[in-house]
Formats: sequence, structure tokens, C-alpha cells
Amino acid sequence: MLQGVRNLAPLSLSPSPEINLIYGENGSGKTSLLEAVYLLSLGRSFRTHKQKNLIQHEQESLTAFCKVNGKSLGVERNRAGERRIKLNGEWIKSAAELVKLLPVQLLDPGMFELLEGSPQQRRQYLDWGVFHVEHNFINSWRDMKKCLEARNGLLRREAKSGVAVGDMEKSVWHGQMAKHANRLNELRQAYLSELKPVFEHYMSQLNPDLKVSMSFYQGWGKERDYLELLDEQWESDVRQGFTQLGPQRADLRMKADGQPAMEVLSRGQQKIVVCALKLAQARLYQNAAGKPCIFLVDDLAAELDLKHRNALCGLLEELKCQVFVTAIDATMIADNWSPKSQVKRFHVEHGTVHQE
Repeated sequence: MLQGVRNLAPLSLSPSPEINLIYGENGSGKTSLLEAVYLLSLGRSFRTHKQKNLIQHEQESLTAFCKVNGKSLGVERNRAGERRIKLNGEWIKSAAELVKLLPVQLLDPGMFELLEGSPQQRRQYLDWGVFHVEHNFINSWRDMKKCLEARNGLLRREAKSGVAVGDMEKSVWHGQMAKHANRLNELRQAYLSELKPVFEHYMSQLNPDLKVSMSFYQGWGKERDYLELLDEQWESDVRQGFTQLGPQRADLRMKADGQPAMEVLSRGQQKIVVCALKLAQARLYQNAAGKPCIFLVDDLAAELDLKHRNALCGLLEELKCQVFVTAIDATMIADNWSPKSQVKRFHVEHGTVHQE
């Protein structure tokens, strides 16, 4: 059930547990429907950082509600920026509960940012996977963030006052920071060791001629002791006003023929690489959680020819996941699926959704 979401009229849908085809003209509301599902998973939009833009013009708030695995889940947002989440009739504070209950993988026109964008986006991709397979990750991540904020505060204090921070105070925070940094690094490295062969498998299924390698930069020198590095970097970090090295600078580096993938691959090839990354992550999640992700695929036909569309759709069917996929013309997405799949079609016109 949706109300007050962008240009969509209030609606209630019963989607297929497998394949949902959503088609309509540009601006009709197709992507807004995907955006609403994403909202239920992460409590925010994938299209804008200004969450109030999600709310329909002249409406004060929006509501999204669904039933998932026997549980009721609702998200409300208002123009003041407030967000409320209700799970089985109880208000909850953390959006982490949403992610656990409704894990979503997104393939949309912005997916290229996973290769072309900042390291932060690749860290987010990586940490999403670690979060779902290692239950203690979120605590380690929060502890590391707390230590990082404290150390950056000390750096700014010394830079502003000109009075050196005491060795004892630095030692306490450096010790804690190194502990949590090393733990985060261990969890990320362990996850990547599982991700790589699955990624390579999906690359071979989507494009066996495309050879792409994956490597991990942990955020500081591989052979360096992080605790020692924090002490050595202090004066340089004071001048910069922040901690320059650490797990907050980690990156997942993708190369093709020894060059950064974003520099040598075509848009179609880049899309295949990102699809393989998302499929691999979904497979690892499914292995760990015993249930599939939901895939949101916006404009399936963009940059993919029929051969690669068929390959991607076949791999999505193998995962036995729920898929919401959009296109302008239904014929562009209707014939890519097995006759055995449960397929529902939805036509979106001027914000109104009609099931066929």
C-alpha cells in the first residue's frame, strides 16, 4: 500500500513473488514504484538525497506499507524530515531492522557509480554484504566510527588551540581505534574471499570473454601496523584536520586488462560487471540467510542487448528471487523469462497502476 509517494495515485498491489513487469511512458511513475519498495528496505530514496522530494506535491507526508514473511512493515516520512518505522505494530528506531527484513539489490541508471563513483560507494556495497553475513559487523562499524569521530575531534582541538594533545589521551583512542579497524578489515577481507569466486562465476555466465579482476585496499599500507601508523601520522593529520588513513578509506578496486575498469570498459560492459557484483552479493546473502534478496531493475534494456538481457534474467530466475523490472515498452521485458516463472504485468499511466 502506498500513499503520497511522488506522482503515484494511492494504490494497493499484490505483486508476484517472482517476476513483476512494470511498463509505461517516461514520467508515468514506473521508477517511483521501485523507489517505494526501496524506501521500505532502507527508509530512503535511491534517486535523491532530499527525502522530502519523495513526498507528493501538496501532501505533508507519505506512507508505504507491506507484508513480508508474515510481518507487517510500514514507513512514514514528512516534510519536516522526520521518519517513522513500524514493524508489527511497534515503532522502531533503527533502519537496520528494515534492511534485515527486506534486503534489496538495485540495478538502475545510477549503478555505474559503483565503478565510476567515489570509494565510499564501493565501501557501502562491501559493507552491505558483510552486514548481512556477519552479525557483529554493525557493532564493530559503530565502534570504529565513534573512535574516528573522537580522534578527529582531538586533531581539530590541537590545530585550533595550538596545545598538544596529551600522550595518554591519544594512546587510549589510538588503541581502541586500531582494535576496531583491524576487526573491520578482517571481516571485509573474509567476505571478499567468498565474494570473488562467486563474482567470477557470474561474469563467466554474463560475458565469458570479459576478464575483470577485483582487489581490496584496506585504507592503509598492507604491511603496516595500524596502531603505529596512527602515532606516526599524528602531525600530518593535525595539519589536515582529519584522520587520513584507516578503514574509512577502504576501497574495492576493479580492473580490466590491468587498467581501472571504468576507464577501459564500454557502458554495456560496465553494466555487466555491476550486475555480476550484485548477483554475487545476492547469492552470498541467500547462502547465509536462507532467503533471497529482492531485485529492483530500472530500465532493463538500457545498455544491454537481447543476449545479455536473457542471460541476466535467467540468472535472476536461478536465484528464485522476487524481481521488479521496468521498461517503456512491455515487449522489451516480457519475453526474457522462462514460461515456468510466475509473471505479473503492471501498466503505469499518469501515476495510476493497472494490473493486467
